[in-house]
Amino acid sequence: MDHQLLFLINQKWIHPVLDWFLATLSCLAFWNPILVLIALWLGFRHGLRGWTFVIICALGVTANEYVVSQPLKTLTKKARPHEALAHVRRVDLAQAKPRLLAITKPVSVSFSGEPNPNPGPNTRRSFPSAHVMNATTLGLAISLCWRSFGWLLLPPLMAWSRVYSGAHWPSDVFWSMLMGTAFTLSYLFLFELLWQRWIARVRPQWTGALPRLVIPSAFPPKTR
Repeated sequence: MDHQLLFLINQKWIHPVLDWFLATLSCLAFWNPILVLIALWLGFRHGLRGWTFVIICALGVTANEYVVSQPLKTLTKKARPHEALAHVRRVDLAQAKPRLLAITKPVSVSFSGEPNPNPGPNTRRSFPSAHVMNATTLGLAISLCWRSFGWLLLPPLMAWSRVYSGAHWPSDVFWSMLMGTAFTLSYLFLFELLWQRWIARVRPQWTGALPRLVIPSAFPPKTR
């Protein structure tokens, strides 16, 4: 099933516009400076709520990468599609400095060669997808903290882009979305609990100005 769905998404359901859109979506080097600017804008524009949201997302993405993704990649040692199969389409933005300028150039499309029978130690890193887990964290956090539920489309779009570009198997992105959802909901639940029960004691002025982080909150503010 994994191979058939990969073949459909990666080689059959393709279009030059999709090449550009999904390659751009997957390119972290393209988005990093934009995300930094958005984070600064949120902090200065929305004050406490903005900075708190930025911290929540930054901690969640960091935990995804170093607590969940990297240890599991090392444990599973699963090869990416373009490492395991020949003729897998590899779609990426063109090389450019700064990376933002890559959108002005044609998308890079290549095909994988024959699998290496003796892969190096750093090549087998397909499961889970940190891209998808981080997209899930951002999509859920924006939806629950700002009531902007359209961002729930971000995780499936990122999952699609990772399969489309030949970087991950369909099963990788499916389980990464589930793991990212479970982790993020638990993480937001814990953060809300700490905000209501600990921050409310040490910084009551903060919780007075911002009674809830996640809307709706599972923990009503304590009456004082």
